[in-house]
Amino acid sequence: MKKLKEVERTRTAYHRDPNLNSVHRSSLMVPELDDCIAEITFLNHFLIKRNHKKIACIITAIGKDGKKIESRLHHIDQPKVYVFTLTGMVEEPVSNYMIEFFSVDNLFIPFPAVMVNHRNSKFLNQVHSFNRVLNDIFEDDDVNENHVKESSVDLILNNNTDTCLLFTAGPIACKGSLEIEIGTPSKTYRTVESVDIPRFGHKKISLRESFKDLPDGAKGIIKAKQPNQLLFYGRLISGQWRNDKTFSANHSYYDSSTTQEYWDNTKLSDRQYPFFSNFKNKIKIYPIASPSELEIILYANSNNGEEIHSQKIGSLVSPSNEFIDTDINAIFENAEINISTISSFGVRAQVINDSKMPTRIGHQLIYGAGGLDSSINVVLGNPNIFNRPGKKSMKWGQIIVGGDFDSFFGFTADSKENKEITKHEANITFYDKNGKLKEKKVDVLNGTSVKFEASKEFKEFTDYDLPQYVWCSAESENYGLNFFACTYNIQTKHSSGDHGF
Repeated sequence: MKKLKEVERTRTAYHRDPNLNSVHRSSLMVPELDDCIAEITFLNHFLIKRNHKKIACIITAIGKDGKKIESRLHHIDQPKVYVFTLTGMVEEPVSNYMIEFFSVDNLFIPFPAVMVNHRNSKFLNQVHSFNRVLNDIFEDDDVNENHVKESSVDLILNNNTDTCLLFTAGPIACKGSLEIEIGTPSKTYRTVESVDIPRFGHKKISLRESFKDLPDGAKGIIKAKQPNQLLFYGRLISGQWRNDKTFSANHSYYDSSTTQEYWDNTKLSDRQYPFFSNFKNKIKIYPIASPSELEIILYANSNNGEEIHSQKIGSLVSPSNEFIDTDINAIFENAEINISTISSFGVRAQVINDSKMPTRIGHQLIYGAGGLDSSINVVLGNPNIFNRPGKKSMKWGQIIVGGDFDSFFGFTADSKENKEITKHEANITFYDKNGKLKEKKVDVLNGTSVKFEASKEFKEFTDYDLPQYVWCSAESENYGLNFFACTYNIQTKHSSGDHGF
């Protein structure tokens, strides 16, 4: 784990001198999983955001023995959405795909803005880049110096659903152990899973099989300590797998409860999200921040940006075995608020009992349509985060429609990130694999969200047999726009979503 203050120092240094410690390779890993098709999609942000006019993309299929099967070169030079179907790229069995982007210009960020999708006719799971081979030994010094557990994953165990962790090996064969614990209010369960897999292999671990004494319906906090891996930035894929092989999963997040990293003051941490009135809206906050005591407040904003409701939803003591699991819809309905008048909702954290404010307060934003829920990993914002003067907004993300899928997506104008303005005049451009689809201008009032339904916005794609990938980019002269999306299968109601880039 790279400490957030180190990330901030790197960002600040880049703005002073963009040629300092430049990055010319950006990469990710994509696992091949049973009973589904693996794909990646991305908007050519290299060109659209940074004006890098020619990027080399190399996709390498890696066999189950860890050896390269073949690599293919693709030129990334058009302002459009690129879609690469990885499954079927080669005839041999594949364990993982390595995707690498190379540029003579500074890429700044070694993780590319790419969505990893796994799908079949019943579900589509999406998660942004999460694993990668590091660029060099110096980056290994930087990234892997502080080794912490992974956490912030939802636990569900019942007759139809298992919670699973997917562990991946890096460029060196991994023989070691994965230490897993589940903390419930009454007991902490622990186990050790041995791993002995070839380079670039992976292993799916069933928590039902690993914790046979854990009762169905148990709620708890999952933490996993991975073995150290040289030259690899490895996250766990974690989520719910149904008996019919459908799943909804996201990457794990740092357990910072053993790391003392705080802002220099106690300014509130906060984040706002679109409220989708015909979806399930939930928040789960785990006690995995640096040791602290926090009071968590939930609030609702009206369609004109006014805060119309706020209430305490819990106190969070980190570390502990108590977490916050809040049904947003139920809270607002119990408060007798007409949910059609709610544009966005927010979560804020304030310190109590002389605590310090942790730099990272990670949590799960959950949207659901009735089947498996989506789970989006988010971190609360804070005024201490560096933003250069005059910074503008550019946010972009993936939207899916067609092939029996639909998406809800929205842009929020976070009132805590830009108090000096009343609204964003946002220019939204939509792209597909052929290039620019259309443009529209919208006003996003401060504290609100502008929301869309993909099947209404892109009617031309609704009858396609396969899901179509549309990406949108929103730009504003002011800082503070954010993007969130949730896709669901119209038949099974299984959902998956993510935040934008």
